[in-house]
Amino acid sequence: MKTEVRDSIAFVTIDNPEKMNACSHEDHAEFATILRDVAADDEVKAVVLTGAGRAFSVGATYDYMKQLTEDQQALSELQTQVRELVRSHIDLEKPVVAAINGVATGSGLMLALLSDYSIVEENVKMADGHIKAALAAGDGGVLIWPMAVGITRAKRYLMTGDWIEAAEAERIGLVTELVPKGTALERATKVAEDFAAMPEQAVRFTKRAINQWLSFGASVGFELSASLEMQTFGFHGDQVRKAVDDLDAMAQETARRRAAEKAANA
Repeated sequence: MKTEVRDSIAFVTIDNPEKMNACSHEDHAEFATILRDVAADDEVKAVVLTGAGRAFSVGATYDYMKQLTEDQQALSELQTQVRELVRSHIDLEKPVVAAINGVATGSGLMLALLSDYSIVEENVKMADGHIKAALAAGDGGVLIWPMAVGITRAKRYLMTGDWIEAAEAERIGLVTELVPKGTALERATKVAEDFAAMPEQAVRFTKRAINQWLSFGASVGFELSASLEMQTFGFHGDQVRKAVDDLDAMAQETARRRAAEKAANA
């Protein structure tokens, strides 16, 4: 994670571009700490969240997911970290603008969707994806998807793990705004500047009131879903490891194909 404050705006970048900004054990804890620090910094009036390189974030690394099927201590720590991360995101009264500049899945997508204003580039694909890894959706997706798009559409995507195109995500209300490729960060910066120029307490109190709905949902749906996700890690680890190995193999094959195409066109 990389954080820089400029002109009253905190720019938070998920900074692991070589691995599509996949998140490790340390990243989950660090992001919650960053949100708390931003909340306490009187200089910061708004936040822009984005990813380095060609991805926003693909969520947890494959190695970390496999570790969680075998390491009970790490699994217990993750449950605490996820709870703190989601709560810190919901409780932050300063506006957060997500610049979804590339692929977003799993916990990476959750970070974007819990933001107050989400801007996605027209070429981007997104997916919750937990089901594809043999996991219950439990890191905040079950909290935000039904509130954003309704129960029916939430089930459509959470229970299948299917990809959703940027234009469709904007159409159904999953994200706020659709922009041309390569412009999400620029647009997010402008939106954050607009928020920072508004009456601060009015903006913060309005967000606080709206986010009460998320707080109510977190106390019931999120806590249950997080517990169920931990159970799939802990009691069905063989299924998770197989699913993750399959996903890893597909990702490597895609990378090889892209490298071959790039070489052929050079």
